[in-house]
Amino acid sequence: MGTCNPRGEGAAYNGLYLKQDELEAVVRNGEMIDVPVKTEHSGADIGRVISTFIDSRGALQCVMEVDERSVAGSLAGGFVRDHIAADLSLGYVVDVQNSGDDRLRAGAKKVLEVSLVRKGARDGCHITAYQDPGQSVVYTSSSTHDAWNDFDLK
Repeated sequence: MGTCNPRGEGAAYNGLYLKQDELEAVVRNGEMIDVPVKTEHSGADIGRVISTFIDSRGALQCVMEVDERSVAGSLAGGFVRDHIAADLSLGYVVDVQNSGDDRLRAGAKKVLEVSLVRKGARDGCHITAYQDPGQSVVYTSSSTHDAWNDFDLK
C-alpha cells in the first residue's frame, strides 16, 4: 500500500499533473481497479491494483497485490521488504489538445499502471506498508502519514 499521487492540483490548473477532481473521479469510478503494477515502469506486470482511496490529505492511495509466484514479482517483493523500492510512481497518459488560440490544453488523463520504484518523481509518493501472506502488516520507515487511519475502522 502507498501514496501513488500527492494531493491534486486546483480546478484552474492546465498541465500534465492530475487535478484533485480528477483524482476523486479515478477513485469514484474505480478506474484504477485491476490496473497493472510494474517495476520502474517497464517489464512484465508483477501485480494488480485492488483498491484505491483519497486520504485525509487529498493524496491518492492504492492497495496492490504483487504476484510473487513469478520471478519478477518475487524480486519486486524482496525489493519492497528490503526498502530498495521505497516509492510509487503513477504511469498515465494525457490527451493534449490545441485549444484553437495557439494554446495547448491538457485533456483527459488515463492511468495505465502503478510502478514500484527506487525513487519516485513526485514528493510523498512512498510505499507505506506491506504484508506477506499470513503475516502482520509492516509499516515502512518512509511513512510519515498513517493512511490506514483514513479507513476509520472502529
